[in-house]
Amino acid sequence: AVLISSLMIECAKVDDSFDQKEHELIKNLLKQKLHLTDEETENCFTESLKLSSESVELYSLTKDIRENFSKDEIIIIFEYLWKIILVDNKIDDFEYSIMTKLTGLFHLTGKESAEAKRNAESYLNNNI
Repeated sequence: AVLISSLMIECAKVDDSFDQKEHELIKNLLKQKLHLTDEETENCFTESLKLSSESVELYSLTKDIRENFSKDEIIIIFEYLWKIILVDNKIDDFEYSIMTKLTGLFHLTGKESAEAKRNAESYLNNNI
C-alpha cells in the first residue's frame, strides 16, 4: 500500500500543487480500494509522504510495483494515478509528462493508458 500511495503522492505533487482535495482522494482510494482502516490509511499516507520527501525515484517505485502486482492490478493502479492527476480538472505539462513516463515504466500500451484515463474521468464525473 505504501508503494501505491507513494506513487499517487508523486503524481499529485508533480504540478507543484498538493492540495486538500488530492490528500482526501488519495486517502479515500487507500480506504476504498485497498481496504485499509482509518488508522492504516493515516499511517500509510504519513509513511508515503516521508518517502516522497526523501525523493524516491519513480523507476524504483514502478519496478517494485511491477514485481509485486499483475498486469491487471497495475492497470487499476494506473487508473488511481489518473484520478489524482484529473481531480483538479486540468492536466499540465508536468502531469502529462509523468503519466507518459509511467506508461513506459509500467510497460503499458497507449491504449491501456487511454482506457485507464477514461475510467478515471468517468469515476470522477460520477463521484465528485
